[in-house]
Amino acid sequence: MIALNKKLVLGSKSPRRAALLEEMGFDFRVLVTEADENAPDHLNGIETAVWISEQKAKALQPALLEGELGITSDTEVWLGNRRYGKPTSLEDAKEMLRSLSGKTHEVITGLTLCTANTLNSYHAMVKVTFEDLSEQEIEHYVSTFNPTDKAGAYGIQEWIGHTMISSIEGEYNAVVGLPTSTLYRALKEYAL
Repeated sequence: MIALNKKLVLGSKSPRRAALLEEMGFDFRVLVTEADENAPDHLNGIETAVWISEQKAKALQPALLEGELGITSDTEVWLGNRRYGKPTSLEDAKEMLRSLSGKTHEVITGLTLCTANTLNSYHAMVKVTFEDLSEQEIEHYVSTFNPTDKAGAYGIQEWIGHTMISSIEGEYNAVVGLPTSTLYRALKEYAL
């Protein structure tokens, strides 16, 4: 375990991110701010995830106290050149899952560490392959879980991740929403 010379502040309302940070053994406080999650259209997947993570960090910076280190993150799902953000409706979620069915897509999580006046950004990219999803399976998932608060309309830690993913290449927790291995390596820069 590393000893940090900063107090951590998680700039996210995601219970998944908070749980992962807690499981890493860190003490932290949560401070939720509002940031625009619409990225410029010309950005690719990595640039989009990092850009949005940095927007969240910039919203968090004014609230950070002396000696605090903010953590923000953004998870994006991409297939080809198309961004699959959070679905706007259950029908939109079903359409996203139909598009991802039987294919390999990228999940990119941008991560930003910030103090009141510095920003350092990182990213993790994971390739996730779905089995072919039947209409019945898509209907079951969408009606049982809440896909509208997740990029790509799914949570890998839920039923769909337990049953319908044939392979994953990369950092599993980056798909959950916080690339913990990437974060741990980055936090070593702030160790005593």
